[in-house]
Amino acid sequence: MTGTFFLGLGGQKCGSSWYQAYLARAQGSDFGRLGEYQIWESDLGGPFARYRVPEPSALQKAKARLKAKAGLAIPRDYLRWDMQTHRPAYFDYFEGLLARKGVVRTGDVTPSYAALPPAMLTGIRDGFAERDIAVKVIFAMRDPVARLRSQLKMDLDKGYLNSSGDEAADLAAFHAGAEAAARTRYDMTLDAVEQVFEAENRHICLFEEMTTPDGIADLSRFADIPADPKAGGQQVNARGSGGNPLPEDLTRAIAQHYAPVYHAVAARLPQIAQVWPSARYVLS
Repeated sequence: MTGTFFLGLGGQKCGSSWYQAYLARAQGSDFGRLGEYQIWESDLGGPFARYRVPEPSALQKAKARLKAKAGLAIPRDYLRWDMQTHRPAYFDYFEGLLARKGVVRTGDVTPSYAALPPAMLTGIRDGFAERDIAVKVIFAMRDPVARLRSQLKMDLDKGYLNSSGDEAADLAAFHAGAEAAARTRYDMTLDAVEQVFEAENRHICLFEEMTTPDGIADLSRFADIPADPKAGGQQVNARGSGGNPLPEDLTRAIAQHYAPVYHAVAARLPQIAQVWPSARYVLS
């Protein structure tokens, strides 16, 4: 193998920015120009349709090609559009990073990839295998209620949603919709990952444990990098899930709505019964 590509599936608001930064600063890493590449999920439509980059104008294309020919960095939107439109460009880009002197590790950590179906994950794995590049998958999961609160706050901040001024009312209206479900069905992500990747090529962990010394050591072993226990104190793109307690009946309703998620995760990581506060509404 000529190197390793790390495919980060999120989950969204589950520490993916932290682990991407942790891997990217290790010696021998080059994760390229974009924090989140957002290439594959745009094919799924629905809540992910907004990630599709509009086609550049003829002039923008000509300028980008001239820059590429001159060895200069092309615009980010053009890079993303090119990968979305011509999928070999995606594999070529990361193969090029791994061809650089001293680089043995690259990757794409995009939280929306948690929704990718097995066929798409297989295509990514096989596309890199054709280039003799190994693929390893990382997927982190957070208490669904806390994750949904954090997602809601982010979507409100970005203007995707309008707030009523009452977080509980907003969350009650939001939690069962397509936008929320697409990023909370950890059970579907786990099934897809296990269908496509062998156990030694997948790292499944909990947001609540990921930045502890043991969590950092586990991730470091998986990525074959030296462990840095102090990295757990370095927050990246952190966004809280709300400081005020939610009404208990709402927390219960959300947890029970996503009961298949809790059961699927508990079958693999039974400690969620203690680590996830909302698990008591489903697992007790």
